[in-house]
Amino acid sequence: MDFLMHNIGKILCALIGIMLAVAGIKNYKKIKVFLSEVKVELSKVSWSTRHELFGATSVVISATFILALYIGIVDFSLSRLLTVLIK
Repeated sequence: MDFLMHNIGKILCALIGIMLAVAGIKNYKKIKVFLSEVKVELSKVSWSTRHELFGATSVVISATFILALYIGIVDFSLSRLLTVLIK
């Protein structure tokens, strides 16, 4: 019983691994078809260029920074206001 309690995580991981392996072997053909279809669909995707990606990323980072700054200023202001009102 002590062995079981100390190694329950390892035992569960092993059982889950075995179950996944059995499911993979049992459904090998379906998985192979699915992955080949995924490959075909990914070839149809219009991927962004490096320039577009960096542009969009900089917009997101800038907007996040501006919003964080705004929230920080509002939080600080309201905190000061409430401190003055409470005292």
